[in-house]
Amino acid sequence: MARMEHDDCGDCPAAAYLRQPPENLVVNGYRNWIAGLAHTDQRYWDTAWAAHANALGAIDGQIALDAMATLIRQLGDCATCPLRFYKPGAGHLCRDECLVLGMVSGAQHGDEDLLVKSARLLTCSDACIEVIERASAYAGILLGQSHRLAPIPLSAIADIDMKSVFAGSGASGSVH
Repeated sequence: MARMEHDDCGDCPAAAYLRQPPENLVVNGYRNWIAGLAHTDQRYWDTAWAAHANALGAIDGQIALDAMATLIRQLGDCATCPLRFYKPGAGHLCRDECLVLGMVSGAQHGDEDLLVKSARLLTCSDACIEVIERASAYAGILLGQSHRLAPIPLSAIADIDMKSVFAGSGASGSVH
């Protein structure tokens, strides 16, 4: 279902981006949830819950994490390839993490083109609407607690798509 990328570089521009609390919550929530699935290790899920509870409060944190888990479960069912992720806490972003951020940011900023393009790059077309709905639900919960991601230009997602096409297998490394 998932493939963990290894962090072997120093600080990069993505590290500064990940220091923003909403983006860090989304990325490390995604990373920890998938790592828990990949390694069948409750500690990753506990870390994801603690981060969401700390940022949003226990009740809203659990609601948000449930929405994230539902999004990841849907992605796992219909992703075009195994979901990729860096180890939790890494200062880099892989392709799939960027696309998850694109979906959440697009939903929060009413940028339907960004939301749909990001979802389509992760999924088969038949399940794209379900992924969009789940990403939008998660985005709305975060937004309701004033955790708004920075806008992401559609051109950044197009660039990620182009880089993954040139990588040959569709599997790209980190995005710096």
